[in-house]
Amino acid sequence: MSVPAEIIEPNKAHHVQIIKALLLDDSTFDRARIRRLSKQTELMLHMDEVGSIGELKDAVGRQVYDLILIDYRLPEGDGLEVLAHIKRSELNSDAATVMITGDAQLETAVTAMRNGCHDFLRKDDMNAVQLRGAVMNAMHAAQEQLALAARTQHQREVIRDGLSAALRDKSLQSEMVSFIKDNFPLQDNRSGIWTNDDADGFAGVLIGLDDDDEFIFH
Repeated sequence: MSVPAEIIEPNKAHHVQIIKALLLDDSTFDRARIRRLSKQTELMLHMDEVGSIGELKDAVGRQVYDLILIDYRLPEGDGLEVLAHIKRSELNSDAATVMITGDAQLETAVTAMRNGCHDFLRKDDMNAVQLRGAVMNAMHAAQEQLALAARTQHQREVIRDGLSAALRDKSLQSEMVSFIKDNFPLQDNRSGIWTNDDADGFAGVLIGLDDDDEFIFH
């Protein structure tokens, strides 16, 4: 996904970011209505349309989208199923998502938000202003998630590098071996006393942990 750093109003911009969007709705009438409203938002929405979950799965498997609009009520499933598929998608797991619900489905919208949807719209009274607001909110939320993921990854790398350096530090290895020897007698040794070979073996284990990211980060 390529989420714009910001969405700038066309009359204030030197360059307008095109938002690559995908709309899932089984109703051709509703798709036409949303497409018409999207043109009134003054956002550069380039919108593909699909009418079924199967068509959406094909689309998100081929194309990267910035934004995906999902009708909740579908003949062969529902929007929550679609949302879960998008979150597992290799190309579009980071796409901004908006759930489109009926007026009586507020609880469904809340559930969608809890499952990672970025915003929702009520279909029955949707207008261009509401559509624009939902798009901008969803895009901003997706951008914030990407930034948080990048910060988290950086922190993991810092921790990994710090642990790697610590595990290879001879003085720290000696301190750790001494601590283990003093507090944890060997269970497979009748005397429970550590030998030099035992200590060397444990130090080797410490070094080996440096090569096992799963140990460090699980």
